[in-house]
Parts: sequence; C-alpha cells; structure tokens
Amino acid sequence: APPSVTIIIDADCIAHPGSISRLAEACVASGRPTQALYLMRAPAASRLNVRIAEFAWLIKNKLRPLGSLALGWPCQLMGTGMAFPWAIIQSAPLATGHLVEDMQLGLDLAKAGSPPMFCPQALVTSNFPTDSDGVKSQRTRWEHGHMSVLMTVGPQMMWQAVRTLNVALFAMALDLMVPPLAALVLALVALLLLNSVWWFATDSAQPLVVSVLAAALVTFSVALAWLREGRQIVSLSEMLALPWYVIAKIPVYIRLFTKRQVEWVRTKRD
Repeated sequence: APPSVTIIIDADCIAHPGSISRLAEACVASGRPTQALYLMRAPAASRLNVRIAEFAWLIKNKLRPLGSLALGWPCQLMGTGMAFPWAIIQSAPLATGHLVEDMQLGLDLAKAGSPPMFCPQALVTSNFPTDSDGVKSQRTRWEHGHMSVLMTVGPQMMWQAVRTLNVALFAMALDLMVPPLAALVLALVALLLLNSVWWFATDSAQPLVVSVLAAALVTFSVALAWLREGRQIVSLSEMLALPWYVIAKIPVYIRLFTKRQVEWVRTKRD
C-alpha cells in the first residue's frame, strides 16, 4: 500500500511548520516532482566566508528558482525537501552514488518527461557545519560534482532539448550550465584578461566588449540580490571581501583538474 506522495528530507534539516503539507499538496496537484525552498544558514558567530556562502546559496536555491517559476520553467532538485508522486519515484534511478545525486535525479526525471517544479511556500533549512574540515569537504563535493555534471551532462542535455523541442529540458540545461558563483566570477576574469590580450594583439575589441557586458550583468545581478535578500546576511562593507572569497576557491577548482573528487563522502558534522 504505497503512499501517493513520497517526501525526502535530510536528517540534518528542519521542515518549517506547514511545509510538509504544502509540499505534498503541490505535488499531488501537479503530478510532478516538487522541490521545497531549501536554505542553508550560517550558525551564530560564523566567519565571514561562511556568511558569504549563505548569501551565494540563497541566490542559487531561492532567487534563481523563483525566476524560473515566474517563467513557467522547472527547477533543479536540491537533495532535501523533495516530494515525488509514487508512480514516478518507484521507478526512478536511485542510489547512484553520484556526487550530486539530487541534481542528476532531477535531470533524469526531466528527460523522462517529469521535470521538477519549485514550491517556495514550503521551507526546509539546515546549518553549515562549523567544523572547518566539514565545510571544506562539503564544498568540494558540491562544486566538483556540479562542475562535472556541467561539463559532461550539460551539453548533451542542451542538444537533446533542441533536437526534441523540449522546452522544460532546455530550461533545466540552461540553469545547469551556470557554474557556481565563485567559478563564474573566475571564468569571467579569465575571459576579460584573455580578450584584453586579444584586443591588443588584433585591434578587435568585440570579444572584450562581450566579456565586459557579461561581467557587468553578473555584478548587477549580485548587487540586486544583495539589495533584495542579502543585507540581513552580509553588510555592504563585508561584500567588499567577496573577491577574497572567490580567490580562496581557486585551489578547489585546481583540484577539479588535478585531483577531482569522484566518491561521495559524508560531511563531518558537529
């Protein structure tokens, strides 16, 4: 006697009052996998880098899915606060051991015709670990897993979506192809430097103009996100430390190409 809806919540998460019923009702009404709003918060007296990570998480897990919802697009699965109709989850590919198994599951379901939808009225929260080794392990797993899926699965999904005229799959592929915030900023800086050299060498400024425009759009988007949601997390003066947060991520991305994490490792908790 299986249930009509199965909800998955991580053991270190809190489902806020009314969230489980709202999530279940949205899942039954749509007949699709449904993702709650999942936020990670910095514990009290956390260091600045943890609070900046909370702000970056808010952009990825709240503001971007809200934009997709406004456009009628699906969202990525986030690993917790997920509701599934039993008819879909009973035959879904589970226990894959993938570094970002939640993201991979959402993509598999979208390809099968059941793209996840966002339910911001349901809220699930957890805290970043305070143990420095736990923080490092968790971020490495997330970022290496995301970048691996981006490089290997993203282009395939984009082509499949175009070939089959699957708008929902195309929207998820577009969202997937956006790297983590620190990686995105580093890539833009590299493009600005590369295209500046190209300009001096060839007198062709068009690539540099495109890079400057892209950097300006990302800067404007982050500033808008801070004005809307981020002021309660980091102050304006602390936002000036964002470049150092990005620079500190460089070793993580170097290891992506030299010693990539390929196995799922349980995060050390307090």
